[in-house]
Amino acid sequence: MTTVIKAIFWDLDGTLVDSELIHEQAAFFATRELGFVSAVEIIPAGLENLAVFELMLGQALSLDNQALFARWEQLAIEYALARISPQQQIKQSLELFNYFASLGLPQAVVSNSTAPLVRHSLQQLGILEHCSQIFSRDSVEFGKPHPQLYLNALEFHQLSPSQCLSFEDSRSGITAAQACGINVIGIGENTRQYAPQLVCDLNHESWLKLIQESFNCA
Repeated sequence: MTTVIKAIFWDLDGTLVDSELIHEQAAFFATRELGFVSAVEIIPAGLENLAVFELMLGQALSLDNQALFARWEQLAIEYALARISPQQQIKQSLELFNYFASLGLPQAVVSNSTAPLVRHSLQQLGILEHCSQIFSRDSVEFGKPHPQLYLNALEFHQLSPSQCLSFEDSRSGITAAQACGINVIGIGENTRQYAPQLVCDLNHESWLKLIQESFNCA
């Protein structure tokens, strides 16, 4: 018998809200403001701020650049906070969120973004009060692809991995959920290469029927 899904875990950026481009722009803005040239021109989706900073700086975090990272991160967060709005919602995900809410399933957000950004984004989407909990990057020592955020979500909800369903749009997020044994749905065709159990195509108007056919969420 198929295990009944009892909790939903959502990634945020690129999954509930189409904000990946905003975060990339924020990173380059902060870099320019602080007067150093980025070592890369493209930032992979799903990376935590520290990983992005190290990639752009071309060196690992150290005592010498710790203060620079703190200022860079603050500038990037402020840039994103000023630009994330309801217009960035991913409507297929919001439809699913409302469907799961109608079933009474707890839904948590598990994100590599910081708590202020997560809360602001969820407020813009109008779903903050419907989230059972927020697990943000600043609540753990290691972000995705490390599994700690998902391990914390499992512990909080007191559920086994097979009873949970996660939505992710990046390699780091899918890797983190898979490491815990959680059911993973990839958002976007590009996630197919990371072997989630199901892929939802952003070109499709609705994913509801696909989810209903694939998982027992009753």
